[in-house]
Amino acid sequence: MTTQGSHPTIIGTLRHMSGPVQVLLWGTFISNLLAFLNAFLVLFLSDQKHFSVYWAGVALTVLLLSRIPGTALGGLLADLVGYRWTTVISMVGSALGVAAMVQVTQPWMAIALAAFIGVIAQAYRPASQAWVMELVPQEQHVMLFSIYRLAFNIGTTVGPLIAALLVKYSYALLFYADATASLAFGLLALLVLPNDKPVRKAAATATEATSRSAGYGPVLRDGRFMLVVFGLFLTAIVYIQGTAALPVYITGSGYTAQVYALLLTLNGAMVIALEVVLTKFTQRLAIQLPIVLGMLLLGVGHLLYLAPVGLAALFIGTFVWTFGEIVAAPSMMAYPGRVAKPGLRARYVAAATVPQQAGYALGPLVGLAAWRLWDSGVWVLTGSIGLLAAVVTLAGATWVPRTPPAEPTAPAAEPVAAAEPVAAAEPVAAEPESTTVNQSVST
Repeated sequence: MTTQGSHPTIIGTLRHMSGPVQVLLWGTFISNLLAFLNAFLVLFLSDQKHFSVYWAGVALTVLLLSRIPGTALGGLLADLVGYRWTTVISMVGSALGVAAMVQVTQPWMAIALAAFIGVIAQAYRPASQAWVMELVPQEQHVMLFSIYRLAFNIGTTVGPLIAALLVKYSYALLFYADATASLAFGLLALLVLPNDKPVRKAAATATEATSRSAGYGPVLRDGRFMLVVFGLFLTAIVYIQGTAALPVYITGSGYTAQVYALLLTLNGAMVIALEVVLTKFTQRLAIQLPIVLGMLLLGVGHLLYLAPVGLAALFIGTFVWTFGEIVAAPSMMAYPGRVAKPGLRARYVAAATVPQQAGYALGPLVGLAAWRLWDSGVWVLTGSIGLLAAVVTLAGATWVPRTPPAEPTAPAAEPVAAAEPVAAAEPVAAEPESTTVNQSVST
């Protein structure tokens, strides 16, 4: 383990991961590696089930939008009934829903099932992220989420290759593989992870804010945190232009789709090759500084698309905003849990994630409308939004010490035998949408 005042290394963080942390991270990695439903739902419903493209598109839209209430529900359940049971319910429910999608016979059935899957599959994320933060010392959070993002990006790179092999046989095989991965994660969580429900209940009883409200009221009343959340929402609107305005701007400017493919490759290669290495340095800063710097670079990168250097502007701009993603993303994932009030960690994580998901949903409408109205002026708009996000976040961000204040704790109902010793300042409760340009920055 790292000592107080030292900075975690990549190898050191991996070596000292406790058993529960490894289960949570590997479970998340495998379930995302085989997450084929999003990518193939429209093709499956239109080609295999012979539904119209319109109804297939509606089902996909419902699936994506239902993630927003799913995240909010997951954050609430995690703090109230426990991280383990939230993960089990989410993964088992997702497995059953994805497997059932193979059997739908009517469009309304697919739409209803998509809504269920979107809610239930997303519920585990706040629980997983919050639990990981409770099981490792605070100084390792940023490095841990950098490693998590590396695993996720590798998964999103390898996953399509697996899909290409399975789809040769049938779409059903794709969805059954997806369901099997989620079911395996859920069963592993049930059988291996310790029951933290008594600890969550004790923490809720001991926390005045939680006893006053069983919902998100205490989080919403945290004005400074909500400013940061607004900054994350604005950042999501800007970031998603990599898959919304950028491709149409490239082709509309007379360049080929191959240019866009090269920019995708640049983004993905930078994230995989540089993020974990760079985190060795950014983790030494106060956690809000990499976030603000990354948002500034995101805005500047978009403005650089307007530089009068032709094709080079596309590569320079993409390099700059991708570098901003690398700088900010691990700290963005760690920040909500780091500043959360006692007993509310999962709800803080969810409250930061929901607006980002809303930004990813709204962003394409903003970017494409701006492109149609102002052509290259879209980058003035989105670049300015990125700079505004940095200012808002800087105004709201709380200075977070390396050693956090202790939370109220209660003896666990089940001993945490597998966990490594944790720094005294970080309580052990019991024994974590990118990313490449086509993935969201998961928090």
